[in-house]
Amino acid sequence: MSDPPVLLSIIHFTTCSISIIFGSILLLIAALRTPRYLSSYSVLLRTLTVIELMTSMSAFLVFPRIVPLGMEAVACVYSGPVKRIFTNKFIFYLIELHGTVQYNVFMAVCFCYRYYVLRYEAPSTLRVRMFMALIYLFTFSLFVLFSTCLAPHEVTLFYINKYVPHYDIDPESVQAIVDLSHSLATPAIVWTILTAGTLSSLNVIVGSAIFRFLNDKSRHLSERTRSTHRPFIVALSLQGVIGQLILFAAIGYVLGQLDLVRSQILEYSTHMVSEFCVATSPIITLLYVKPYRKVFLSIFGHDFVNRPRSVTLAVPQISVTPVQ
Repeated sequence: MSDPPVLLSIIHFTTCSISIIFGSILLLIAALRTPRYLSSYSVLLRTLTVIELMTSMSAFLVFPRIVPLGMEAVACVYSGPVKRIFTNKFIFYLIELHGTVQYNVFMAVCFCYRYYVLRYEAPSTLRVRMFMALIYLFTFSLFVLFSTCLAPHEVTLFYINKYVPHYDIDPESVQAIVDLSHSLATPAIVWTILTAGTLSSLNVIVGSAIFRFLNDKSRHLSERTRSTHRPFIVALSLQGVIGQLILFAAIGYVLGQLDLVRSQILEYSTHMVSEFCVATSPIITLLYVKPYRKVFLSIFGHDFVNRPRSVTLAVPQISVTPVQ
């Protein structure tokens, strides 16, 4: 049977491991050491971090290869440990795909939140939680429908043999969604593609608006307010720029679904790109958001990074003897 290329396997498992490690550190710091003035934002951050952790852990197990089968079906080939450990493999892929979409959604919410609190008073923690629940439930409901559409095994093999008979795929490691034009899974697939494109663009637009707002000297903002917001915006902007890669992954998937491009690397990269974006997110937050950076660096004994340093200048003494 065809195994994934060794280099892709190394990149996949390394990326997911890094994501799990740094995501766990960020979640712990955000839960225990968040300053009071960041309490509302930390609700968003902790939610996003939990989503990233769940996505990375399921991705580590699944290592999916997405094989589009014309306009009729799409198959997922399990290349990770899940195929040897668990009987119900689909639930882990469902968690990964759902988490990837929620990551796109909540990253956009984080951008919009930073812009909102610049112009208005920060909302209460309760209001943030209620808003997030509504946002989360919309995507969740689409994937509940998606979970009911798994094709029978013999139907999956029929479509595999119809579209990619030359592929060396383990029959026990592949599952598919078929009849896409009438499937309840289609709304979730369409929403996945839309979030990759529209929300990535929204992040760029909102991020630009925030930078303009902070740099507008006519705004009556104290320098302390400006300096407080800038690290968050820099972190979000980096995450947003890296998140644009998911758009290219979505384009690659669409090209495959239209049967215009077919490549093993492209089929693996559909999810590997999002794994990379998710992995960089907690690292960027830990490095750029000052309250979390201070705690993070102190874990490794680097308190001196934030410690003011004094400089002592040695001035030589000169003895002068008066002229007689």
